[in-house]
Amino acid sequence: MLGVDWSRHCGRHSGESAEFSPDISPVILAATCNQFEILQLLLSRGATIERPHQLSCGCDRCKQLVRDDSLRHSLLRINTYRALASPAWICLTSSDPILTAFRLSWELQRLASRENEFKEVFVALSQQCRKYACDLLDQCRSSEEVIAVLNKSKSADDDPQLPPQQPPVESLSLDRLKLALKFEQKQFVAHSHCQQLLTTIWYDRMPGWRKQPLAVKALMCFGFVLMMPVLALVYVLFPRSRLGQLMRSPFMKFLNHSASFAIFLVLLLIASTDWGAFKRPKERYMVRGPPPDLVETLILWWVLGFVWAEMKQIWEEGFQAYVRQWWNWLDFIMLALYLTTLALRLAAFTLARTGKYGAEPQSRLEWPVMDPTLLSEAVFSIANVFSFARIIFLFQVNEHLGPLQISLGCMVIDIAKFIFIFYLVITSFACGLNQLYFYYAQDHNIRNDGFATLTNSYQTLFWSLFGVTNRRDVIIQSASPTTSTSSGFGEGRTTEVVAELMLLTYHFVAIIVLVNMLIAMMSSSFQNI
Repeated sequence: MLGVDWSRHCGRHSGESAEFSPDISPVILAATCNQFEILQLLLSRGATIERPHQLSCGCDRCKQLVRDDSLRHSLLRINTYRALASPAWICLTSSDPILTAFRLSWELQRLASRENEFKEVFVALSQQCRKYACDLLDQCRSSEEVIAVLNKSKSADDDPQLPPQQPPVESLSLDRLKLALKFEQKQFVAHSHCQQLLTTIWYDRMPGWRKQPLAVKALMCFGFVLMMPVLALVYVLFPRSRLGQLMRSPFMKFLNHSASFAIFLVLLLIASTDWGAFKRPKERYMVRGPPPDLVETLILWWVLGFVWAEMKQIWEEGFQAYVRQWWNWLDFIMLALYLTTLALRLAAFTLARTGKYGAEPQSRLEWPVMDPTLLSEAVFSIANVFSFARIIFLFQVNEHLGPLQISLGCMVIDIAKFIFIFYLVITSFACGLNQLYFYYAQDHNIRNDGFATLTNSYQTLFWSLFGVTNRRDVIIQSASPTTSTSSGFGEGRTTEVVAELMLLTYHFVAIIVLVNMLIAMMSSSFQNI
């Protein structure tokens, strides 16, 4: 009676209660109401709660419950999850309450996206589990206790002994914090106790940094950047020294990596333009497969260093953790483009040295379309765009710019949703206008290219959003400058009227409705962040 047989006993002997359905057993009711004493008494008598099966479960019992009453089956699952998500049940049945709360919150969040009818209920229960984990972390009274919580791993003992003193930064695994990131427990990560410890680790061996004025911080950062080659050499030779330990602090690592990437961007600017002493001779631009100069060689060394850093990150974090971060995808695309540029330059250089290019120098207008040098320059320009976009990643260390960066990512998702709807609208009008002008395009004496083909129709409608096209695109014009096919209501006039009405409707739907809808979506995402 204290377990899964309560509903059968109730239905067989006393019928349904006026207050509770037969699916709500005493242990479920006690857990839902957070009655610790009653729940503890029931647990001591062997009371249990059977965990709901997966939503896609095809066992005989689940099939029978769905056939009998699908609504009652769904309510049974919800009532069971209410009991499982209660703080009383987690405290009295789990040896690792925080881990249990993380997993249950993640499961409830997934159920909310699959069972849309009860989405609000599952979201509320998921939020309750997240709050419970934060309430447990809120009970910590010292840094040692916070470290004990955040360092706990899934294989650790149920009752770990607190360390006698705060361990050094190198021994902090923060497995529980990494698990919170994996399960997207934002409230837990943003908790003041967690953030205070992370700040302490971030400014390790620089305890008074946060109290310094902004001007002093800027001067010290500038000095560290200038001394970076010397400090790096000292770190390589004497890694255990005091200066070497300072270089191992997260803040110094971040400062050095940021400075290195800034120098890399400066090299890209020099390679893309002609600056002073780095100005290249004009004959170089007319040679296919030119040898690399000093700036390009330095860029190559930086790219190889970035590739080595990404390989180390994959080795340390694991491939699955690496691909879950979108910024790693941006780094991968950027480095892949640079390596493709290197391969094309090597191919062009080899062809030039084997004499397969013919006479040189030669005007660029006479080069083949698929020349390796031209292809390498095109890929290199795309890689530069990704490199400068990588600066946005640094915004997350600032409390003012960080929300803007997150909002930008959410707005990209809004734009993707908008593009799907916009594609349907522009396709419908492109097909309609192309059908009107397709017949006139077959006549070689008629000059009307705006909607002659489906591709041209797409281009004309797209650029019309930005005011590039004009109203005269719907007028049917003769190839002869002295002949016009549009006169009164004669030939071509009906087509022009219908096309003008369709173009007017397209502008109304696309610009007035869809574009303003996109602005509203982006504003909503910004406000939520």
